[in-house]
Amino acid sequence: MGQYHDVYNLDKKERIHAHDLGLGLKLLEQMGFKGSTADALFLLVSVSNGRGDGDAPAHPLIGHWGGDRIAIIGDYYEQDDLPGLNFDSIDEFENISGKVVEMLNHVF
Repeated sequence: MGQYHDVYNLDKKERIHAHDLGLGLKLLEQMGFKGSTADALFLLVSVSNGRGDGDAPAHPLIGHWGGDRIAIIGDYYEQDDLPGLNFDSIDEFENISGKVVEMLNHVF
């Protein structure tokens, strides 16, 4: 089987669910190709886009997570993995995957 992962923004209470992007949920199923969860994360945390050649086209989500606390959390998560944070309500994080798909389609 294996462990399934989502990407969480701990500050904005948002998450990316890979199935919504058409991807598998295991870590290695989410990286290493165009339009991956890793691509989405890279664009979300970028804080200096648009200042030079080779940057992504402007989109409101690019940099949306810049400076925030981000965690990639698997379903085998234990409370001690992130001391001081309470994840009893982690499933209540807003799923922004649809917005992320739109961003990736805009960039790629």
